[in-house]
Amino acid sequence: MNKLNHEKNTQTASYEMGETVYVLPTCTEEEDPESFYYFKQFEKKEGVILEVIEHPRLQYRVKFGQAEAVLYHEELTNGNQQDVPITGTDYQKGWEGDKVEWYTQKEVADLLGVSKATVYHYGKQKKIKKILDPHRLHKEARYEKAEVDRLVYEKQSLPTGMSPNDVAKKLGLSVQSVYKYIQDGSIKAKAVPYGDERITYVISESAYQEAEKSLKPTETQRPKKYEYYDSKNGIALYQRFHSSKIPEARVVRNEENVFGFYLPNIQKWLTYEEGMKTYALKPSYSIHQPTLDYKGYVELEIPKDAVAFYPFVDYLYETWGMENIRLREQDQTIVLFIRAGERPLTTKGFFAADILPFLIKGDIYNEEGHLILRSSYRKTSLELPIDLLESMTELAEQEGISMSKWVEQKLSSLLK
Repeated sequence: MNKLNHEKNTQTASYEMGETVYVLPTCTEEEDPESFYYFKQFEKKEGVILEVIEHPRLQYRVKFGQAEAVLYHEELTNGNQQDVPITGTDYQKGWEGDKVEWYTQKEVADLLGVSKATVYHYGKQKKIKKILDPHRLHKEARYEKAEVDRLVYEKQSLPTGMSPNDVAKKLGLSVQSVYKYIQDGSIKAKAVPYGDERITYVISESAYQEAEKSLKPTETQRPKKYEYYDSKNGIALYQRFHSSKIPEARVVRNEENVFGFYLPNIQKWLTYEEGMKTYALKPSYSIHQPTLDYKGYVELEIPKDAVAFYPFVDYLYETWGMENIRLREQDQTIVLFIRAGERPLTTKGFFAADILPFLIKGDIYNEEGHLILRSSYRKTSLELPIDLLESMTELAEQEGISMSKWVEQKLSSLLK
């Protein structure tokens, strides 16, 4: 926080009366919208120096056609030189800013944890009071301290916890999915004001733990559909796309778990919208097939750098369909659960022997041009007391797994 302690810039050579100059913008729209648009109205226009103002800081009154502007030395160029400013501080009495305590725009942004553009909008919305500076004696906008402090206090009194983005990363979901779960009540969250007349949500630690139990799959659970399928756009993880401009694009998720496209030839990630509009990407095959009768699953874990990785994934999507596979992405591998059954093996990209080293459970073999998958599970039935079945069901639900999986784990631990 400051009073009228402001930066003063002096240069090695000032512009002369009557000299022709042009505006040289010193900020972006995001950094300081007000100054940016002030510069914008004089952009590419020829100006003439009408007055040199040396105190309290070197600036000029410049005429651009019928309009006039007051600009600092570093905001001008004569087309031949751009002087390097020497910075210092000066204190001047008598200015209106000396009568009230204030924060600079950057200080307000830091205190509230928002961008400088949001601070600008707060001023427009009268949430905070901007100090007028008609002669532009200060390079950065200033806001009255009392109102800023009030907003800081209000923000500190808001509920604390994780943001939707934090929860998305921890659960391995997209941020859009987290918002959807907040709306349908699967994730409990409190709405708090944020930015320009918007709201965001805060998820407490207890609410997160509750959501984690129901939404985050354990390693013993088969993957859930949202892990590998973007229902909004109808695309699946590692699905192949192409266009006349791009020979190959793969559906992948970025660090925020948002589905998009990766272009291997230029090593670039695109949003779904950019891939569709800019590169006209289209799917190389349909990923849908009729659902097979349930006869268990075959489980594989394949390294992403395996030669057979993409050919095998393409084959599964195109021939078996996403209705018959489940996929979980890990750091270096993917885990696949494929419904037991058989399908024609028409691809030339891999052989059955190429994927056998990655088999975890079940059996895979090629017979007369068909890839045959057999589950290691066999259906059985047990007659048990009802109260015992109810207890087992309750214990399985507490661990977030099916009763069959719970029984399997318990029996496996006893037989070891």
